[in-house]
Amino acid sequence: QDGAPAGPAAGIAHALALRGWRVTVLDAGRAQGVPAHAGHLAAALTPVVARDDNARARLSRAGSERALARWQGLPGGAAPRVCGTVQVERDAGRSAALAGTLEALAFPADWVRQVSREEAGALAGLPVARGGVFFSQGMLVQPGLLIEALLAAAGAAVIPGRADRVSPAGQGWRVLDASGTELARADSVILANAAGSREVLAASGLLDPLPRVAQMHALAGEVTLIPAAALDGGPRCIVGGEGYLLPDIGVGCVVGSTYVHDAAAASVGAEGQRVTLGKAAGLLAGHFPAFDALVPGDLPGWAGWRAVLPGRLPAVGELPHAPGLWMAAGYASRGLSWSALMGDLIAARLMGEPLPLETDLAQLVSPR
Repeated sequence: QDGAPAGPAAGIAHALALRGWRVTVLDAGRAQGVPAHAGHLAAALTPVVARDDNARARLSRAGSERALARWQGLPGGAAPRVCGTVQVERDAGRSAALAGTLEALAFPADWVRQVSREEAGALAGLPVARGGVFFSQGMLVQPGLLIEALLAAAGAAVIPGRADRVSPAGQGWRVLDASGTELARADSVILANAAGSREVLAASGLLDPLPRVAQMHALAGEVTLIPAAALDGGPRCIVGGEGYLLPDIGVGCVVGSTYVHDAAAASVGAEGQRVTLGKAAGLLAGHFPAFDALVPGDLPGWAGWRAVLPGRLPAVGELPHAPGLWMAAGYASRGLSWSALMGDLIAARLMGEPLPLETDLAQLVSPR
């Protein structure tokens, strides 16, 4: 739901700066004239609930809590907006299983609770297709504002440039572009460039000991901005499920998203907008003539990439065969949900602090 290029890098830069580190960020998007997150107007941070409370669910919960704690004081619209999330069940038959899951996990009802279709609609301010669960701390974020605020708070030196490979330099590492020009040199280098990290490691002869990272692949994704008036002002809270619909951010409501395998490019177009509008329609009940009149291909939107690893868990940590070289990639659709948490995980390891994650979760996300 919240994949955001530069989100992981900004989260790490912020976490390190809070501990007194001087940070340089290499930004491939800026090398092409536009930051990768430019135009990504809104995203949702919502935890995951799973009956077995698996690693992904636990990480999503920890990540959302850490993001709110870290970012709630950011200025100028960059802070998360806690508006809640109605997560609509995919089909009506799953409600009994959901009730059993919530009972077994015994989460506080003021954090997550089951809601009927009527209650979900009342929370959203729009009629929804089915009941589901309500996360009271579901957050709306504006990635462009958030990422720039994190980089500013970090005092990071942001340099336009695309890393092609790394090479050892004394006790540290050099970062080189495709022409062999040195972009940066540091004792600690962190690859937080999504699927690009796999390419850098391969070009540097460092990928072979990392079979899980070698399986990383990129998925294109697209979101669409619709006029809030098309949905009577839009929902009051995030509505998620098979796709998502976000509250009005002042210029409209963002709906999403697509998942495109083997895409040649991440782009906005009519076919993707048919998918995003269809997903939004599937979350809602009732009839909205202005929404039905929207024409796919005629709407503004944004497209980007997600880096996905087997099991949809990220790879975060120092590379055992390359001391001083770290990575933080494979966040899949949770580039912002995990940004603050994984930033603190790396910073804690660099500083020798207690880890902000249980040992088993830290091991599961280690690069390998």
